[in-house]
Amino acid sequence: MAICMSLVSGKGGAGKTTAVILIAGEYALQGKQVLLVDADGRQNLNEWWSRSEAKDNRPDGIELRTAVTNASLQHILENETAGFDVVLIDSPGQDTVLRDTIIAGSDIVMTPIQPNQDEILAAGQAAMDVADTCDRTGRNIQHLNFRTRITLPGRSLEAYRLIRPFIANLQEQGYDSHLLDTELYERNPYRDIRLGYGTLQMLELSDSVRKARSEVMGMMQEIERFLTNEEKRA
Repeated sequence: MAICMSLVSGKGGAGKTTAVILIAGEYALQGKQVLLVDADGRQNLNEWWSRSEAKDNRPDGIELRTAVTNASLQHILENETAGFDVVLIDSPGQDTVLRDTIIAGSDIVMTPIQPNQDEILAAGQAAMDVADTCDRTGRNIQHLNFRTRITLPGRSLEAYRLIRPFIANLQEQGYDSHLLDTELYERNPYRDIRLGYGTLQMLELSDSVRKARSEVMGMMQEIERFLTNEEKRA
């Protein structure tokens, strides 16, 4: 059975699409078959896919489906995941029935957080949505947060310093929400791939790409630990 992971945030431009591409590329590099589902009305993932195809940079081991309605999403999850090892869903940036279905079908829900107040509040809302879905469905769905688009000046912002205690407070309130140690810095390779250059793992290994790859691999190791712990609990 495929592992299903979704990127969820009520804040537009949070970095969900980029994270989907980064994670998909790493799994594909491991030889796994990855299905991407673009369920965001802005269709950013589909745009990246089209640009990559136009530049002959379509990544091996990855396929894309588009879900514009709740019915089409349910059809994909129920009928089109066979043969894939991993399913990654890019969710809409607003609270919709579609997002409820995405969370309910996920093993792990991930929320990107940039160092500003709106991003932090969006992470809190995502944690509550995941908890509500767990209560409704009886499933155990973990919620992982990760800091993204980080800059050295940004690390001195008050909002950045609030992220860790905010997630700790969610845990104290009983939410199964965690903050990954790995941070994704603001790097040119993350922007380049969105222009149609396939995945990060397909880029020539320059110094900046090497640093980006190191970040993504660190994040993947953390994700895999959560998946392993979940398998043990199951």
